[in-house]
Amino acid sequence: MRCAPKVDRIPRKGHFSATTEALKEAPRIDHPCLPKRRTSALEGNREDQKMPSQAGEKIDFRKSNNFMRSWSAQSGEICREGIALSTNRAPPPMRGRLAAAPAARKSVEVPARKTAKQDPYAHTVRGAIHAAEAVSNAVGSLQQWLNSPPAPPPPPKGKPKPVQTVPPFDIQDIPGAMRKIGAPVGADLMDKWFAGALNYPPTPGDERNGVNQNGVPYPPSMFDTTSVKIDWVLKFARAKRGLDDLMSRLDTPKARKEIANALRPYRNLPDIRPWLECQGDIVRFHKDFQFQQASVEGSLSQKLTQFVTQSLFHEGVPDDLTCALGSFNLYAAVSQAEFDPKNRAAIVTHVSVYVKDNFTFTDASGSASQYLGHWSRGHVAIVPAHQTAAMANIGWLDYPVAQGDVRAKDAVLYPVKNSDFRAWQRKHNQGGDFIIYTDRITMKLDTPIMVTL
Repeated sequence: MRCAPKVDRIPRKGHFSATTEALKEAPRIDHPCLPKRRTSALEGNREDQKMPSQAGEKIDFRKSNNFMRSWSAQSGEICREGIALSTNRAPPPMRGRLAAAPAARKSVEVPARKTAKQDPYAHTVRGAIHAAEAVSNAVGSLQQWLNSPPAPPPPPKGKPKPVQTVPPFDIQDIPGAMRKIGAPVGADLMDKWFAGALNYPPTPGDERNGVNQNGVPYPPSMFDTTSVKIDWVLKFARAKRGLDDLMSRLDTPKARKEIANALRPYRNLPDIRPWLECQGDIVRFHKDFQFQQASVEGSLSQKLTQFVTQSLFHEGVPDDLTCALGSFNLYAAVSQAEFDPKNRAAIVTHVSVYVKDNFTFTDASGSASQYLGHWSRGHVAIVPAHQTAAMANIGWLDYPVAQGDVRAKDAVLYPVKNSDFRAWQRKHNQGGDFIIYTDRITMKLDTPIMVTL
């Protein structure tokens, strides 16, 4: 892995790592409901595959078994037109915005109404008149009732038939589904995204540089330094392997060059503790003193690609680390160093390790929007035919899949892509991509790194 301390090489959420060669080697997915199509240039000499295209056709997919933490083979039907992922629900209250207090009402004192003196004789006469009118009205009503025909019998009572509709599934229901598959941290981060002010990078380059749609750096509110802890990340085996890989590559020539560039401005000091020098500002610390990184694979898209190319039919249900960070980088930065003026050298004795990750839904320009799985309120599923098309960069198969009656609870699984989140942002003028920093762990090096300044 090359050193890239100044430009973060962070795989995007939903970024596919499959190459054309991997696609060529992917197992053919034959299905009786898949219509034949021409071979694309990306597929080389592969035989034509059938792809489901009409409502009501059968399709196979893999659905999360939330208890066993594995995929379960399922089959269903392509839903009819008119059933689609909803983005209509009102957005949550925007994070950091105070609700306006209701205006206080002014109390107005109403003066007491003056009453005129009553004539007792006039009151008696009016009472007698009212009594006579009441008796006359009662006699007339009785006579009318005696002369009227009997009323028809009431119609038999019957319960109105309820109108059955497809239970709606809104994109804001996805965090709830994440919690059900055992991903609470990822769910909390997505809830935070929905509640954020509008913020997104127009291009992958803007994402790397932290520049938003207004052409300015992300505001401070779009840096999250508390939601994800490094100790929690390192509980996952693949993150621990990434840490071992990072520590094994701290003393490479490129890493030493980056260390020298970072420490040269401080060579007249006896020693330096960069975290104190940066006054606890993780953004500045990362920019000025980070010198090595290691990628940790594990994004949902990579799991789906692996599912297709290696036929791992009973593994790969996304865990909480996948939902929270996808594929991410572990970084190493100088934590403590001493200077040797006589030899014009610096000796790094401690390093800090942490995670920096972009929580974003940016697609590469000119590519089909990243497929993020089929979701319901309680499950996530993957459709191999959909994933194969996505690997070939073809925007096919944007259909829900149903099992049984579409009006039943949790019967429909809806396809979700990066573009759905971008559409939600445009519709509600809300939703903020943000940058995650974990806290740091400081590690003393068994063999200090000496660099010439």
